[in-house]
Amino acid sequence: MATESFTLEWWAWFQSFLWVILILVGFIILYYIVKEMHDAKVTPRLAEIELEKEKLQLMKLDFTHRGQPFFRVTPEKLDEINTLDMENTRLEAEIFAKQTAVDQRIQLLENSVKNRKLDDLVDKIKGEEKKIR
Repeated sequence: MATESFTLEWWAWFQSFLWVILILVGFIILYYIVKEMHDAKVTPRLAEIELEKEKLQLMKLDFTHRGQPFFRVTPEKLDEINTLDMENTRLEAEIFAKQTAVDQRIQLLENSVKNRKLDDLVDKIKGEEKKIR
C-alpha cells in the first residue's frame, strides 16, 4: 500500500507539472521552427555575399598577376591617334552639314517642281473652263 500511495503522490505531482512541461516543449519546438525559418531566409543571402567576396578576391588576384600590358603606346603615337580622331570628328561634322544642305536643296527643287506643275494644272483648268463658257 505504501508503494501505491507513493505512486499516487508521484502521479499527482507529475500531473501538476505536466502542463508546464508541455508548454515548455511547445516553446522549444516553436523556437526551432522560427529559427529554421530565419535561417532559410538568411542563408541564401549569406551564400551570395560569400560568393561575391570570392569573386572580388579572384579579380584582385587576376589584376595583380597581369602586371604590365602586352604593348605600350608611346606618347607620340597617342598624340597622333588623338589628332586623327579629332580630324575624323571634324570631317564627320562637315559631311553631315553638306548632306543636310543637299537634302534641303533637293527638297526645295521638289517643292519648286510641284509648285510649277500645280500652276500649270490650274492654268489648264482655267483654259478648259473658258472653252466651256
